[in-house]
Formats: sequence, structure tokens, C-alpha cells
Amino acid sequence: MAVNFRKVSSVYHSKVYTEDGYFLGEVEDAIISGNKVYGWKIKIGRSNLLKRNIKGLIVPHQLVKAMGEIWIVSKAVSSTTESQETTEETESKENIEKTE
Repeated sequence: MAVNFRKVSSVYHSKVYTEDGYFLGEVEDAIISGNKVYGWKIKIGRSNLLKRNIKGLIVPHQLVKAMGEIWIVSKAVSSTTESQETTEETESKENIEKTE
């Protein structure tokens, strides 16, 4: 089995899609922990996430299914983001109720 090496900078601006075809955005940066890639910073493109003021997200490397001209990531990325938004909305509503 051959090992392929690529520069991290060579993957910047690659288009990122979920495995069910949903466009997320473009690779903006890599997050390195020790000497391994921990995750990828994705700049959100035209999507519902952008409408919700989410400008980027971190995708852990283990959720990346394929890397090439385009990237395929697990659809768990978009569902995790939606559940975080719901939690944040609930917390902000609770904070408003406490102050009143």
C-alpha cells in the first residue's frame, strides 16, 4: 500500500459537500494537534447555515470521507451543527426569561 503525501496548503479552497450532496463551503485552514491533523476549518458557502449567521465550522478529520478536487464529509456534520444551534437558541431564551 502506497502512502500519498500532500501539502496542507494544497487543499485550501477545496469544495466541501456532505455525503448526501449538501454543499457546506470551502476548506479554509487545517487544525494541527501535535504532528497530526485534528480537523479542518470550513468557511460556509451559500447555505442555510450562512443565513443563521454561522460563518464557519470545524470538521474533525475522522468525519472526512474523501479528499480530492472536492471533499465529502459525513452528514453528521450538518446535523451536529443544527443541534448546536437549537441548544444555543434554547439557552438564549432561558437567559432572557431569567432576566425578566
